[in-house]
Amino acid sequence: MRFLAVFFIFFNLAFANNGVLSLNEAFKLNTHSNNQGIFLKINLADRIYLYKDQIKVELDSNDITSLLNFPQTQTRENKEVIFSQLELFIPQLLLDDFIKNNKAKLSLAYQGCSEEGLCYRPVYVNYELNKQNGIYTIKSTKDQFKKQNEDEQIANDLSTQSIFITLLTFFGYGLLLALTPCILPMIPILSSLIAMKLKDKPSKKYSFYLSFIYVFFMSLAYAIAGALVGLAGANVQGLLQQPWIIIAFAGIFVLLSLSMFGLYELQLPLKFQNFINKKIEGKSGIFGVAIMGFLSALIVGPCVAAPLAGALLYITNSGDVFLGGLSLFVMSFGMGMPLLLIGLGGSFLKSGAWMLKVKIFFGFIMLIMAVWMLERILSANIILMLYGIIGVFFTSFMGLFDEVKTNFDKFKKASMILILVYSISLILGSSMGSKSMLKPLEFNLAFKENSSSLSFKTIKNLKELKQELQNSTKPIMLEFTATWCENCKLLEEYTFTDTKVQNLLANYTLLKADVTHNSQEDLALMKEFGVFGPPVMIFFDKNEEKGRIIGYVDANDFLSKVP
Repeated sequence: MRFLAVFFIFFNLAFANNGVLSLNEAFKLNTHSNNQGIFLKINLADRIYLYKDQIKVELDSNDITSLLNFPQTQTRENKEVIFSQLELFIPQLLLDDFIKNNKAKLSLAYQGCSEEGLCYRPVYVNYELNKQNGIYTIKSTKDQFKKQNEDEQIANDLSTQSIFITLLTFFGYGLLLALTPCILPMIPILSSLIAMKLKDKPSKKYSFYLSFIYVFFMSLAYAIAGALVGLAGANVQGLLQQPWIIIAFAGIFVLLSLSMFGLYELQLPLKFQNFINKKIEGKSGIFGVAIMGFLSALIVGPCVAAPLAGALLYITNSGDVFLGGLSLFVMSFGMGMPLLLIGLGGSFLKSGAWMLKVKIFFGFIMLIMAVWMLERILSANIILMLYGIIGVFFTSFMGLFDEVKTNFDKFKKASMILILVYSISLILGSSMGSKSMLKPLEFNLAFKENSSSLSFKTIKNLKELKQELQNSTKPIMLEFTATWCENCKLLEEYTFTDTKVQNLLANYTLLKADVTHNSQEDLALMKEFGVFGPPVMIFFDKNEEKGRIIGYVDANDFLSKVP
């Protein structure tokens, strides 16, 4: 396990904080009151400033910002900013004008940046005011971050909790994500790799070790990609969803499947193989598993959820790549727990003639994975036909025409006949324009009718979005989506086809930003709203963001989270 220690040492040295101040260090907020009124004071660290237009003070939801006196401002990037200290005084007379029954809620919002170019997340703080003996007392409330989105809340936890609690929390997030579609594509890949590597020498210990290597490098990919995203603001996984990369990776799956069919054996050149064997003492299969684990995280399973977005937001705002990247690593490792369980089952692959059938089975799994990859660039009916063709060949290779001798043979033949009938229905349905795997002979009419009631207008850049925000007379929902995003497809197929969701969204202007190609305009849109990858749904009302939903949610969760 020496490489674990080496990894953490390298990660710490490579991505050290470099003196970047945390949110609490950059902005030190103090309050006090007397018989004259209430004082709000924010002491700013050196080279830290506040945007004046981001400062907002409300009394029981009444905006009183314009009624307060501000200190002298300077100009940065054509915006008024405040250095050194912000002190706001709310006079007693003003408080009495707005407060009834001697109690009120006071809220303060602000955001700032450093002159090095680092911008911190917006801060929302709530206070309770009580008038006693003619003086208003001010007390911070526990729900001071309630206006934040889910990702902002997680970013705040990262900046305020201890590192142990933070890592434990993110491991829990990973276990929850293991129940989502994020991890599903990895299962057949790892199972196939284990079947190839064990061959005639099954071992529970070695099987688990291969799974551990796969999960470790999958987690490493998430950590490194997250660090790069947080620092550079680029969608690394999105950049890897280009058609030529998808085709290349699908080709790798095809080559792996042909190897499992026995057409050839994948090996390194003998001279290089001998060199590697000497260096790693016979563990030459590990490198292939490590590479597949690393690439699978980036190419096969791009998945954005609130915990991931929260860690990326923390890295972006604070520059603390070590804690942010380590949190992503731990979260991804928790997400990989089901894969480790698969490794424990490797010992059941006992040697024998039946293992040839197992290899052929996983060969077809590799072909299915290749087609699944191509779903991102090919039309749905072509994908349906490819699945059908694979099914026909699968039944032939797996014993459709074998002689029946036992009851198990009868069961197997009946299963193969059912798979053959279904595969043929996929081929017939695809030739007639069907796109549904579940109902290939219904030609997808029901789904079209159901989904047609939601009409999205595609916007291509920030200018078009601003124009829509200004012109719309209704609230707006902006969805960030991509053709390679599996969770986006789930939203369209299940969440947006729900009648209650459609009735709710009928009151909204629906906009869609397709970031499939990661163009400069796509990246500019994502950077403007702090979006690290699809799916993300942002809600606006009167030119102001009211909230957002990150990742896939079912209809009930969607309805409860719409602001």
